Amino acid sequence: VVPTSFRYNPELGTIDVGGYHVDTTKKFRDVQANGYAAIVVDDLVSLDPWTPRMLEIRGRAEALPTGGRELGPQFGDALIRIHIEKVNAFGID
Repeated sequence: VVPTSFRYNPELGTIDVGGYHVDTTKKFRDVQANGYAAIVVDDLVSLDPWTPRMLEIRGRAEALPTGGRELGPQFGDALIRIHIEKVNAFGID
C-alpha cells in the first residue's frame, strides 16, 4: 500500500492518480507492462458504531510520465490515468 493523490477528471471521466515520484513505483511499472490499474479509497465514518466505507475503482490505465504538475503540486510530474470500467462500493448509499 502506497499513499497517493487522486482526483476525478470530469473532462475525461477518469481517475488521475499521482504522488511523490509515482513514476518510480511498482504500480507505475505495472501499468506500463499490462495497461490496467485499480485504486481503493477507504474511510472510517465512525468508531462507535463501527462504520467503514470504501470504493474500489478498476480499469484500463495509462502511465503518463508528464502532466501531473498541471493537476496540482501534490501530483508530482507523472501520473496514472485510470479509465473507469468497474466500481465496487461498500458502505456507501
